[in-house]
Amino acid sequence: MADPKSQLVAAIRSFVHMDNLAETHARQATNAREARARHETEAIRLLREMGMTTSTIQVSGGVSLAVAHQRAPGSLSWGYLEREVPAWAAQSGVSAAQSAGLLQWLRDHREIKESEYLKKTVAKSVAGTPTPGKPV
Repeated sequence: MADPKSQLVAAIRSFVHMDNLAETHARQATNAREARARHETEAIRLLREMGMTTSTIQVSGGVSLAVAHQRAPGSLSWGYLEREVPAWAAQSGVSAAQSAGLLQWLRDHREIKESEYLKKTVAKSVAGTPTPGKPV
């Protein structure tokens, strides 16, 4: 069995490796989603220009594409609640003080989850100093 110091070194080394890998994959995924969205917008624009928005396009691998419409509800944010609760209260005959009280009660009783994590900071000398021989 390895001593705790060796286990800690191995755990930290593995954490840093996986953290870097996760950051790289997250950046790649973000870039891929952005590129996909650009291509989708362009394809829909071209289909619209060509009058083909009701067409189905067969793609290799048994995949087909068609322009579709989707609806997604807006997020349930504090801004939304602060705007809509007073509007609902006025329409329902509830006083402004009661609607303000409801919003305050919701804020005061909002669930908060805490957890421990390894906070990663990059030293300014590492982040801000160019590496010799590397272009800035």
